Amino acid sequence: MSSKRQQWLLFKPRLSIFSTLPYPVFMKAKDLPPLGKIIGHKHNWDQLVYAVSGLLEVNSINGDHLIPSGQAIWIPANQLHSIASIHGAQLRSVHLQKGLIKQLDKEITVLKVDNLVRELITKASEFPFSETINATFSKQQIRLLNVLVDEIAQLEAVPLCLPLSNDALLLPILIWQQQKPESNKTLQMWSEELGASTKTIARRFDSKLGISFSKWREQLRLHKAIQWLSEKRPVTDVALSLGYDSLPAFIQMFKRQTGTTPGKFIKN
Repeated sequence: MSSKRQQWLLFKPRLSIFSTLPYPVFMKAKDLPPLGKIIGHKHNWDQLVYAVSGLLEVNSINGDHLIPSGQAIWIPANQLHSIASIHGAQLRSVHLQKGLIKQLDKEITVLKVDNLVRELITKASEFPFSETINATFSKQQIRLLNVLVDEIAQLEAVPLCLPLSNDALLLPILIWQQQKPESNKTLQMWSEELGASTKTIARRFDSKLGISFSKWREQLRLHKAIQWLSEKRPVTDVALSLGYDSLPAFIQMFKRQTGTTPGKFIKN
């Protein structure tokens, strides 16, 4: 994360006082100030975190996940994670009884939120949830929550996870590339520097991160692009800063990965 040297404002998760949820579905609103961070935690229920505004970053043992405004992240039960925002963000959390949604991944996954789910989350956030079990809901509210659960189960995954590893062979490469995302240093160059064959390094990327070196570097550049575009940096500046020789090549990569162009991303 680009602001590691700065002082984070740390927050504890409010629902950590519970061993189980007070309801099968529980809504929670939270505004994170700039450099706000909900410290690492886990819970024995599933969770969907929706970014109303701002850019969220969720860190887990498997990697870094970016959640742009208008998207969400699925966090299964018992997955250690933290939630942060460099420039501040509004978020809505849908906490769900473990196993209530069986169709979604067992790993932390960024999800593309459609208009229906967005409106359902907005409406459900107004319901009289309480951190006790004394609140009551109308039949209409219960039906809406049931629809919300059904619709969340249908959301599609978005490839916005940057896998990470502490593997001794990969770590120098990962650190270097994160510090210099524009670098086009090849596996052959790393092979000569680290004293390992290109095949060994390539196999290590596949076994530890699940993707190739070139795919990982592209994913890193996508992460950097989203962070910088969220800061309203010009598209051309972002493309050049990431080592792209031409703007069309950068736009093509961005659209292939996200389904939208950098320009439209900034507007949204």
